[in-house]
Amino acid sequence: MRSLSHLSLLGLLLFGPLFPSYGADAPLRPSDYRETPNPFRLFVDQWTPHPPPPAGYTLEFIRTADEETATLTLREAVLVGLDNNPGITVDRLEPFRSAEETMIEKSIFDPLLTLEFSKDFEIDPRGTRTTNFSTSLQHTRNRDYNLSLKKLFRTGTELEISFLNNRFISSFPTQVLKPEYRPHLGFSLAQPLLRDFGWGLTTIFVRIAENREGITLFDYQGRLAQLIQRITETYWGVVFAKENLQVQKKGVELAEALLKGAEARVRAGVLPPVAVTEAQAEKARREELVIIGENELQIARTNLRLTLNLNPKNTFMPRRIEPAESPSVLPSQILRVNTLENALTSRPEILSANLNVQNQAFQVRYTENQLLPRLDLKAGAGLTGLAGELKPGETNPFPGNYGTAIDRLGSGNFYDYSVGVVLQFPLGNGRARSNFARARIELDQAKARQRDLVSKVTLEVEKAIGDMEANFKRIQTTRLSREFAEENLRGQERRFEVGLVTQKDVIDFQSRLLDAQGAELRAIIDYNNSLSRLKLAEGSLLNHYNVRVEGPKKESDPWWARF
Repeated sequence: MRSLSHLSLLGLLLFGPLFPSYGADAPLRPSDYRETPNPFRLFVDQWTPHPPPPAGYTLEFIRTADEETATLTLREAVLVGLDNNPGITVDRLEPFRSAEETMIEKSIFDPLLTLEFSKDFEIDPRGTRTTNFSTSLQHTRNRDYNLSLKKLFRTGTELEISFLNNRFISSFPTQVLKPEYRPHLGFSLAQPLLRDFGWGLTTIFVRIAENREGITLFDYQGRLAQLIQRITETYWGVVFAKENLQVQKKGVELAEALLKGAEARVRAGVLPPVAVTEAQAEKARREELVIIGENELQIARTNLRLTLNLNPKNTFMPRRIEPAESPSVLPSQILRVNTLENALTSRPEILSANLNVQNQAFQVRYTENQLLPRLDLKAGAGLTGLAGELKPGETNPFPGNYGTAIDRLGSGNFYDYSVGVVLQFPLGNGRARSNFARARIELDQAKARQRDLVSKVTLEVEKAIGDMEANFKRIQTTRLSREFAEENLRGQERRFEVGLVTQKDVIDFQSRLLDAQGAELRAIIDYNNSLSRLKLAEGSLLNHYNVRVEGPKKESDPWWARF
């Protein structure tokens, strides 16, 4: 037997625990998903026609099992289960997936840098009166070296800065500069004035994604609390099955003692032989209950073993778990009003519903803006340079090389600009109207779900309080019933000794005692489960076990994405 009393009870971070690993390729922590593979390996993999499939379980692995036993208190069992339960891994990674969606939405503010090089050659037929075929064809050669930078600002402004470089050669006689260099430095912007304009409108989907990130975090908290409740009920299920088996074994012992007494009385001629048969039948019935109890205990232990999944040796069957804690029979004092207020302000489901209503309100605001016509202000300006090598016998005011063309661009003597507005007005605007109506419907649906959830949470709290109070009263009544059953059995045994009652009466009172002991045990287990369910309904189950849930670490936005 090994104990995990050294297990830290200070709390459980959301992404601190290690993941159960079943192979060399299994991720150890969520941050590994942000690591990008080696570019050389990507190049090799794209030429691999059939990549090998991931490895699965082998028969040898399925036959392995951890034969050690860990004795745990309920608090230790809860933390072990939260750290190792395979079913919670999907939920644990969901906030990370949602955080990546937020980063995708924020990426619209990332600048886009484009580098372009192109070279083209063209032979173009020209209709001329000359009889020389070679002069009726125009040969052109173009080379472009372009650089551009695009950026979307939080005001909705789209800005593009471009630096274009063209080198042009033509066989046509009218080209004087060969080659001709024409660099151009310019910028252009487009600013929405109606649709897609508004403070915070361009970031509205970022805010929606951030709220979704919070929703996934609250959903994860809710599933953690549900897992704790399942661990609690599984833990007390083992305790009940073990104690119930002892009760059934005690019943067999009572039946054996009754059978021995019947055999002695039959030999003495006090009882008829049928008394032995009656006692044997009762013993066989109680032995059947022991067999059933042993099977239920085995199933309960397996359930707890797989739920906690304590597997330090990485075997197919995790380590056995043995409860080290007895259920509580102490009364619990609660304030009904405070419990309900805590539930309505701290339940993860309520907080998640609040964020969902906010998101639907954001959708309404966005679709409302889309009802407006599109009116965009467009503007642009640029500087141009020109230079080239002169043909012999030609004159041109722009001779020179590429450096000369750049100098002329910087002089500012050659420029261009443009400004204008573009108005788009869809006739009928049916798509925007339908999107706006749908968003309003979804907002009302979200509010209705929120109200319905408040009603359900209120009912859950009231039911949990009622179950807790009723189960505590059951403990008291079943305890009295068991004490009276013990006293009645002792009285019946004394009366049986003097022949005032039959053996059947003793058997009946023994059965009543066993039933009373089982009822008391069931009431105690139900009371402890109802205490946990009350904390679950109140939303304080995670705090009760000092479990802290933290989302992915927020990364600061790059400077270029802040405006």
